[in-house]
Parts: sequence; structure tokens; C-alpha cells
Amino acid sequence: MVVADNPSAEADTQVKEAGTRPAVAMTEKTDAGSAQLVEQLGRQALASAAKAVAQTGIDSKSVRERRFDIVTDSVRDELLTDFGKETLDDRYLLPNETYQDLFARVADAYADDAEHAQRLYDYISRLWFMPATPVLSNGGTGRGLPISCYLNSVDDSLEGIVATWNENVWLASRGGGIGTYWGQVRGIGEPVGLNGKTSGIIPFVRVMDSLTLAISQGSLRRGSAACYLDISHPEIEEFLEIRKPSGDFNRKALNLHHGVLVTDDFMQAVGEGAEFELKSPKDGSVRGKVDARSLFQKLVETRLATGEPYIVFSDTVNRMMPTHHRELGLKVSTSNLCSEITLPTGRDHLGNDRTAVCCLSSLNLETWDEWHEDKQFIEDVLRFLDNVLQDYIDRAPDEMARAKYSAARERSVGMGVMGFHSFLQSKN
Repeated sequence: MVVADNPSAEADTQVKEAGTRPAVAMTEKTDAGSAQLVEQLGRQALASAAKAVAQTGIDSKSVRERRFDIVTDSVRDELLTDFGKETLDDRYLLPNETYQDLFARVADAYADDAEHAQRLYDYISRLWFMPATPVLSNGGTGRGLPISCYLNSVDDSLEGIVATWNENVWLASRGGGIGTYWGQVRGIGEPVGLNGKTSGIIPFVRVMDSLTLAISQGSLRRGSAACYLDISHPEIEEFLEIRKPSGDFNRKALNLHHGVLVTDDFMQAVGEGAEFELKSPKDGSVRGKVDARSLFQKLVETRLATGEPYIVFSDTVNRMMPTHHRELGLKVSTSNLCSEITLPTGRDHLGNDRTAVCCLSSLNLETWDEWHEDKQFIEDVLRFLDNVLQDYIDRAPDEMARAKYSAARERSVGMGVMGFHSFLQSKN
């Protein structure tokens, strides 16, 4: 992962006022705990979803004109497995496009120059590395953006909740998975306004569940999202079971993924068999106490039964954050849809809200012997990813202002690996 925060004035003005909004608290004018209010806000968000899907001015069938003459080699089709070919046929190829045409299209779209484009094509067609799905499917076309997933946070306000719903609709409609942090929103039964009480995060998470299902991403994949919550949140026990098909279905979100942020204090309490305090994210007041081991056991048993929730050790993540991010006061409060990326979200040191962006591709370790001595390979792939990120910054709509701002400030890219098991098998 390459991470850098760009302090330039240019980055600030590129997305001026990106994501800035007043932190309007849930006031007595609107009882955030009412089912009627949640339903009303949900309808508004669904209307935004319809707008996102039916937006005009974007030709999803357009293909950019090639910039470079790339020499392709159809013999390299033989490097693909039958399953790989079926997957490309089903999800990635444009009409009348061959496998090698696909690889050349993506290389052409994100190359610095003709020589770089040819090298990128050779790397991909030889299976040295493979771009992530949105890059491979959308590169050089108008049918979507090349970003895999996004990370954002929800403010403890009606405005913040609705703004996140609307942002998630746009992110999902353009091909991205989403990881959203709900830990700042007050738990069930906490005071709101003059004499109201909240119904907690679950009703709002349910709306996010419905919105995610409402967004189709063509034949590639439907919208998908994950919600994250702190282990100390007052609703953590109910949150653990939101995907279980039992109990009150009005307080379930069966289609969302979910994750838990586990702290050092909690793990210490587990080790000691001590009680653990559940605290209000609003004022830090203690809302309840649980037996740490019992809660941890419930978490583990839920994972055994459903495969989730994800577990993110948040204190460890923030200790390992790049020094220049820590010095700016940035914080990682959530992970992405697949719990593989940790980038700062929420309000930053400049007072702007960040929605982190995952710009990804993977090196193929199965072909390690072919590329590990090529000194230009890694640099070429990183240049490729930086160009992908710039394409996103240039083309993302205004509704993604927080994500554009984050991408421009950090220019974070993720170069992962795959094929390690196959590499080991080849050496046996």
C-alpha cells in the first residue's frame, strides 16, 4: 500500500468544500427514534437511488478511442484457464472483444505513453499481474468508474445519516463496494431532543440494506456494503446478530456484511475475565456493562455460524498508520467491504470529510519466477495504478466529492498479491 497525503493547494481547490457539512445534531424538531421518520428518510434516499441509476449525460456504452498501437498475441489465450475464460466472457468482455483486446484496452487507458502501454499489456496478458474488477471491466469505457470500494463514516445527526445514504447510493451505482462506520451514532434508548429517545442504529442500517439492494451494477455485480461498529457501542450485542435469519426481522439487515472494531482494552478484559463498559459515542457515558469473555464468545460463535462479523483490531491499525498521517491527527475508524484496506475517514485536520478510495490490483505470485528480476515491473504497475486513480478523480461526479477529495489528498493505491498457494504447489 502506497499512502501519501498531498498538502498542495491544488489538491485543496480541486475539490473545494468537499464533504464539509455542519454537524447538525438530532434535535427536538425531529425525533430520530420514530419509525415514521426513518421511513420518510428512507423514501427520500430511495428517490436519490433512482436518480443515480437513471442519471443522464453518461453514455455507459461508450468506448474511448485507443491512444496507442499495442501489439497483441492471441497465443497468450492459452495461459488462461477454462474458468478464467468463462469469467471474462460472462463479466468483462465488450461485444466482439477478444481476451487480448480486453487486456490491450485496459493497458491503453492507463498508460503513460506507448512504451508503457505495451509493457502493461505484456504484463497482464502473461498473467504477471491482474487489475481489479472495476479497472478490468470499466477501463477505457464509460460504463463505470475504476474504483473497487470506498470507506466512509456516519455523523451522529440526521443530516449526516442521510448524506451517507445518498453518497452510498452514488458509490454503489458506479461500481464500488462500501464499508461504512456507524460507531458515532447514538445507541438505542439514548436521549434525543427534549424528551425523545433514539431507536438506535439498526433502523438506519436497515435502510442502507434496502438501498444497497436497490442499486444494480449491471451484469458485473450488484451493490454490496459492510457496516462497522465499535465493540464498546451500546448496541454491539444486537449488531452481532443483524444477519441471523431469526428474531425481529424489523431489526435485521440480512444482505449487509458487518464488522466489529476490537480494541486493546477489550482484549485485555477478555484475558482477565473482567467486565467491559459499553459507552455512548455521544458523551462517553457508560450505558451498560457486559462480561467481556461472554461477549467475545458470542462474537466467535456468530462468526462460526455465519462467517461474520469481520474483526478489525482498531488500536493496532492506528498504531501502524503512516507517521505523517498520525501527525496530522487522522484516524482509521473502519475498513472496507472486504476488511483488507485501512485508510483514514471522517473529518480530517482541515475540517473536511473524507471517504477513502480503494484503487487496487494484484501481482500474481504464481508467475514470480518470470518477473521478480524485472526491475521496471513494480514501478510500471504503480504508475498504472496512479493513472487509474487520476482517472477516477477526473471523472467522478460531484456527488462523490468526499471520495474525490480523499483520493486527491492521499493518492493511495493498493498493490496486493495473489497466487501464493499455486506458487507453493509449483515448487512441490
